[in-house]
Amino acid sequence: MIVLAALMLAGCAATGKKAAQQTAETEEKTMLTGGYTRQRQLTPEEQELFRKVTAGLAGVDYTPESVATQVVAGLNYRFTCKAVPQAPAPRSYRAEIVVFQPLPGRGEPHIVSIKRL
Repeated sequence: MIVLAALMLAGCAATGKKAAQQTAETEEKTMLTGGYTRQRQLTPEEQELFRKVTAGLAGVDYTPESVATQVVAGLNYRFTCKAVPQAPAPRSYRAEIVVFQPLPGRGEPHIVSIKRL
């Protein structure tokens, strides 16, 4: 009887873990208007977008570590970055750079904000 109960509990735990994993995968793939996705690794396209929009910045070197996206009338990218000032004995810090990429034909991607975290 005890062995049967243990097998039933083990089966329930495995089913619960699988359901939780499927839910997390579905949430990550879903983009909700008005809300940001979870932070995740950048795709090569997102790395290139970041490189292009930050190319003209001076004084601080930004290295993107992760990104979250938000669907609007285009797409917002919220990049979490390592920031290193271009100064003697620089102290690095974390920063957030928000980039807006308009719908095709509506303009070029541009930085909306940069803030220290």
